[in-house]
Amino acid sequence: MNLKRDIPITVPADLRHAEELLEQYGRWAQDRYKKQRCASAEGAYRPPANREEEPMVPFIADWSAMQVQQALQVVPMQYRRVLFAIYVPQKEHPFAARRRYRLQRDVWDHSRIEGLRRFWAFYRLRYLTERGTIAPILRDTESCALVA
Repeated sequence: MNLKRDIPITVPADLRHAEELLEQYGRWAQDRYKKQRCASAEGAYRPPANREEEPMVPFIADWSAMQVQQALQVVPMQYRRVLFAIYVPQKEHPFAARRRYRLQRDVWDHSRIEGLRRFWAFYRLRYLTERGTIAPILRDTESCALVA
């Protein structure tokens, strides 16, 4: 087995926020997670009483997820499909998606970084202000006219 291909790439520091945002979006976009318990054929299994529940990672807000989705739509398909394969959990493993797309590892890694760059450039421009907060809506929601 070639362990070289299993080595994850290091995302540049300026793209870490983009990666975190896409990971949160991926958790939101997958089928809603339900905590499951073991079951028995008789239905009589009871978990141990001293077992602590691990906290669930919170999803991002729906409106924020829609902003991520809109920013992803601007990313060219060659990069977007790699981002979806990596950040949105699916039945297919990202390595299987890479084989299906017939991409070499260096092309896959370059597509991931370039996709993150293009996503983050648009997302920052459209939805973030200088302080990293959500940009205000510049339209009157009733008439869709620009607010002066």
